[in-house]
Amino acid sequence: MSDALLHKVQETIDRHRMLAVGEVVIVAVSGGVDSMAMLHALLRLRLRYHASLHVAHLNHDLRGSESAEAADFVRCQCEIHQIPATVMRADGRALQNRGSGSLQAAARDLRYRFLHRVADEQGAGRIALGHHRNDQAETVLMNLLRGSGTRGLGGIPPVRDRIIRPLIDCSREEIERYARKEGIPYVEDSSNRMLAYGRNRIRAELLPELVKRYNPRVVHALANAATVFEAEDTLLNDMAEKELRTVLISRLHAERVLSIPAMAILPSAIRWRMIRRVAEELRDGRSGLTFQQTVAADRLLMTNAVQGGIDAPDGLRVRRAGSRLILSMAEGCGRHRISCCPLTVPGRTVVPDSSLSLQSDLLERRELNELAHDARTAFLDADCAGPTLHVRGWREGDRFVPIGMRGRKKLQDFFVDAKVPRDQRGTVPLVVSGDRIAWVVGFRVDERFKVTDSTRRILRVRATTTAEL
Repeated sequence: MSDALLHKVQETIDRHRMLAVGEVVIVAVSGGVDSMAMLHALLRLRLRYHASLHVAHLNHDLRGSESAEAADFVRCQCEIHQIPATVMRADGRALQNRGSGSLQAAARDLRYRFLHRVADEQGAGRIALGHHRNDQAETVLMNLLRGSGTRGLGGIPPVRDRIIRPLIDCSREEIERYARKEGIPYVEDSSNRMLAYGRNRIRAELLPELVKRYNPRVVHALANAATVFEAEDTLLNDMAEKELRTVLISRLHAERVLSIPAMAILPSAIRWRMIRRVAEELRDGRSGLTFQQTVAADRLLMTNAVQGGIDAPDGLRVRRAGSRLILSMAEGCGRHRISCCPLTVPGRTVVPDSSLSLQSDLLERRELNELAHDARTAFLDADCAGPTLHVRGWREGDRFVPIGMRGRKKLQDFFVDAKVPRDQRGTVPLVVSGDRIAWVVGFRVDERFKVTDSTRRILRVRATTTAEL
């Protein structure tokens, strides 16, 4: 392939596996030089991938006649190249009168919803956007100035879900040179010159100053840094997800309970990500905690003397209860009680109304010394426990004999001593034999069911979250 930009776009598509053979691709075209160059490049490459292209253009109606002219231009270009297109006009007045939030953010969200809807209608597996290397550098600088971590400094990902960015390795200069060489028509967006917008000031003032006074290849350097940050952010997120499965005690609709001892041994970078990941999950993918709130939650976790809780937007709350870190939403504070069900021995039992499963095995006495011991595993005398065991939640009046004690203790008092909040007690599973509690899961085995020198067979019960299965 003779053209340098086409060759670079093809390499980017192949390296990131952006297109499968026969893919239907929605091409987001604003009419500007970036999106028109991308459309031209994809037209020349579509035979290689046997791709079907469908253009999508949203007229936000924010620039008067200029917006309408851009929409007409895109529609005309699609007719010339015989490309099917969906061109829609939004209600610009409603966007401007939205009441709160950034106009640019609202317009962007509307555009993404439009593109995904067109993709659904056309059965498209990919949506191509025209972001390039300079956009990447600007994004890194914007996020750096905002105090972002590696997620923000990772900039614009080449691929995210079905969004692809074929020009992400191309500079603005390369794109403009390609457009001139190929005679690609395009329209100018006057809003790109308005210095009221932070990104435009970075593009027009900060980046040129950095190029002039510090590094002529600063765009290249920032884009490379974004690639490194994105790769490291992905790795750390994967590590945090893996560790989260081991520290999650329970998952209810509006609440997550995490083990503090299990989290405390992890690096702070992993702990912070786990806390933020759980907060985002509770808030349906929206950011749940600021950096300061995340650090405060981590301080709750790591410092016994720190008490109280952290209140975040939309009713999200983080609090410490003994050896547990609890993140919950205001509308649901873990008031579900675990229903009663038989414990399968041997085998796996999914605990009702909980995110836990209990795996049971029968072992010989000699195997005990070879096995790992932790708070999520109980070793019981199988003969004392008997053939029929059940799992249920806490009931008023429940008593048991905590291992190492002689007399019975009210489970309610035990929970108070263990700093388990009242609204959490019904979420703690109990393994029971008849009317006797054999194990308060995650806390204590009953003295009457412990393994002794006279034990012949051992019942091992291990709690796992359903995410670990």
